[in-house]
Amino acid sequence: MSMLTAILDSKPAIGQGGEQRGAEAVALPETSRNPNVPVSGPGRVLLATLSFAAGAIHLVMVPSHAGEWLAEGFAFAAVGWLQIGLGVMLAARPSRSVLRISVLANAAFIATWIVSRVSGLPFGPRAGIAEAASFVDITCVALEALLVIVGGRLLVRPDHGSRLGSAARVALSIVPIGILAVATAAIVSPSALNHAHHGVGTESAAGATGAHGHSHNAVGAEPIDDKGLSKVMNGQGEGGGHAHTAADVDLDPATRRQLDAQLAQTRLLVDEFPTVRSAEAAGYFRSGPFSPGLGAHYTAIALGALNTDGRMDVEDLAHPTLIYDGIAPDSRLAGFMYNIASMDTEHAPAGFAGANDHWHYHTNVCIATRPGGGIDAPLGADTTATKELCDQYGGFLIANTGYMLHVWVVPGYSSPQGVFSNVNGKIKCSDGTYHIIRPEDIGHRTSTCADA
Repeated sequence: MSMLTAILDSKPAIGQGGEQRGAEAVALPETSRNPNVPVSGPGRVLLATLSFAAGAIHLVMVPSHAGEWLAEGFAFAAVGWLQIGLGVMLAARPSRSVLRISVLANAAFIATWIVSRVSGLPFGPRAGIAEAASFVDITCVALEALLVIVGGRLLVRPDHGSRLGSAARVALSIVPIGILAVATAAIVSPSALNHAHHGVGTESAAGATGAHGHSHNAVGAEPIDDKGLSKVMNGQGEGGGHAHTAADVDLDPATRRQLDAQLAQTRLLVDEFPTVRSAEAAGYFRSGPFSPGLGAHYTAIALGALNTDGRMDVEDLAHPTLIYDGIAPDSRLAGFMYNIASMDTEHAPAGFAGANDHWHYHTNVCIATRPGGGIDAPLGADTTATKELCDQYGGFLIANTGYMLHVWVVPGYSSPQGVFSNVNGKIKCSDGTYHIIRPEDIGHRTSTCADA
């Protein structure tokens, strides 16, 4: 009996090399599947910080996206609060389910961002239009990518980092601080300011009313971007040049409905002339070079009777100058320009319903015809040219261009400066800036961009 007892007692010792190892092999997967296995302290802090930082960026950008499309604003708010909530749970003792949700959710956010930058989202006002990547959104995606990588690692090794000594933990405490510092830098960067569109309204009459801080005070306002946009916005020339200082006013319901109906007529042209190729096929020709903030203007020879009464009826609305984001055949339609043949510099035309359409005109503009058809503005369109300089390009001076107005209602090109703003910050040079050459150097160039 004593021998049997000794043999039974010895089995665990033998099992240390056999059965016990097998038990451990079985136990390990059970442990990895245990939803209550604690994540290491350093892992929790790192995950929580990343989630808080990404969530903060999303929440800060809510007003700008809600201004252009309310549904997108709600989506940004939902993502931001989800990441903040996950950060709270990750900072506590998260379960494996919380880790999985964090990894999968952030992977989905990254995939959505990639689609929006490569081919454009398949829905919404900018459907099919790829967005430009900027520092603020790249930073947010980088934080989310780290969340996915670190979260995936902790799903496999929940205790990873738990054996760090106190000295190592103190040294590594700078990592969360650095993450928050990078997120803060992204939030206050010029890219976030440009991305925020200054609280621009929707691509409708509501966006043209100036509510919610939507103002055309381009001259006195802080520049949306520090890459030359302020210089473009502070255009010279009389009658407002390519900048104006009148703030928008709220419209009464009846006036807003009338303006909505007028803008709806303008939008009918979006599908008819989507690209430069379609405009040229319909008889439109380029008038002047491409310029950042202004685009490339295409005009038809026969636009019907000139608008001389200063009001926008259905016929007038159907014949604008077309504005494109480039001069290549596949350059996309970005907006419209309307002209009124009035030399009355004391009284602006009635134009669109309401008081928010700020018409402008230019004086002493040098115009030269192109041999192959079309018109060049060798010295620019918003500077007062001299006859001597104009003669060098074989051009002639136009004393007064008459009144003109840009209308930005094309999906994807709603102007950060307003529906009726003279300059649209979404139209940039190929290098993403607004840097332009001197007016006297334009000549017959097809672009005023410094990088062209």
